[in-house]
Parts: sequence; C-alpha cells; structure tokens
Amino acid sequence: MRTRHKYILQYADVDASRHIRLSDLEKYLLEAGGVSANQMGFGTDDILARYNCAWVLIHLTIQMDYLPKYLDEMVVETWVEGNYHMFSVRNYNLYIRKDGEDFLVGRAASSWTLLNLTTRQMDTKAFNDAQWDHIIDPTKHDFPRIPRLQKIENPTTTLPHTIHYSDLDYNNHCNSCKYLQFMLNADDKLTTIYPIRLDINYVKEVHKDERIHVDVLEKTDEQGNLQSIQYCLLADDGEISCTALLQHV
Repeated sequence: MRTRHKYILQYADVDASRHIRLSDLEKYLLEAGGVSANQMGFGTDDILARYNCAWVLIHLTIQMDYLPKYLDEMVVETWVEGNYHMFSVRNYNLYIRKDGEDFLVGRAASSWTLLNLTTRQMDTKAFNDAQWDHIIDPTKHDFPRIPRLQKIENPTTTLPHTIHYSDLDYNNHCNSCKYLQFMLNADDKLTTIYPIRLDINYVKEVHKDERIHVDVLEKTDEQGNLQSIQYCLLADDGEISCTALLQHV
C-alpha cells in the first residue's frame, strides 16, 4: 500500500543554488515515512504504546537525477517493501509536480529497526504482528551494493562537533538528518552535481554533549574530476557512529 505526500519547498530547505540540501531532502523522506506509518497504525506512538520501542533508521540510499528547487511542488511516494528478520525496508519515489503532471526525479530505499527504549537494544517482536500483511508492497529498488565503509586512515579534512540540544530528536539522541548535515558541513562539493547517489549507514547513536568528528576522503578520476566523497563520523571514544558515501553516478 502506497501513500503520497506533497511539500512546497521553502527558503529554509534550499542552499545558495536554490536546490534542496540533501539533509533537508532526507528530512522530508523521513517525515513522509512517519506520516505514512501513522496512517497505517504502526507509527511512533503506536509502536511505543505496544512494545516500548521506537523506529530507528539504519541505512538510507538516495539517488537523484535532479534536485528540486525553491517553490517546487515535491511529491514523496512511499511504501513498505517488507520485513526481513531484524529490519523493515521502506522505499520512496520522488517527483516534481508541474502543470498537474508528476515527473520522477529520484528514488530512495531505507532500512529500519526497532529500538527498545529501556534496554537500548534492537527488538523485533513487532515484526511478527499480523497487521503488516495488508500494507506490504513488495516493489523493490535494486540499488547496486557499495563496499563496506571503514575508518579513513588519511582524511582529506576533519571537522569536529559537539552534540547540542538542537541536534537531538524525540528519542533523545542525535537526529538522523543531523549526521548528514555534519558531513556536508565538512565537505559539500558534490551537492550541486547530479545525477548523484548518497549511501548512509547509521552504526551507533550519539547523545547530548558528546564530541564527535567527521573525517572526509575525496576521490577523483584520472582527469582530476571529483567523483566521490567518503565520510566517517567518529564518536569521542573513536568508535564509528555513522559512515556515508556521496558519489556522482
């Protein structure tokens, strides 16, 4: 079962090019997914009340042929592809609506798990609930896999940050979109080039007053053209909190 959600992009959503920031694009994807889940009875409040759990984003892939601009009418279509052991997969199509017609400009796929708010561990009992059966749409987005991202030994640049109140979400840990914002603050050179693909993996939650830093590695082709940017967000203890790869495709 698919749902569609319409948004008019505002000044706060775009950068100097007037195209949407990738971190704000992620925000709209997560917003649409959350609204859709609420409409179908397995949103944040429902899952919290039944299982003392919250949805946590584990992986997100976004591929855009074009980035919507200021005042564009952006339509996010979303559906749950299925539940696979410990993860629920939610997919997206992104459109720009002009003169009553929708033009496909991007696709996305996300993987989610349930975090028990008492144990702070993954909890999968909700995935056995029969309520899922009627809402699944098995249509897949088959993105090619990327190599597993590790720590960067010789970063091009490094940017430190301390987690503050404005970085937190309702689970009282750093908001998913903020990780990407930190990374783009460290290096945003590919954000005006498309088609573009972003893969982001969330590994470890970070909390208020924790110090983190983002390591960046730029890769170019034989002609010296920038082709990809790898990011690794490290917690103060040196453990990986989040990794990402932004690449021109």
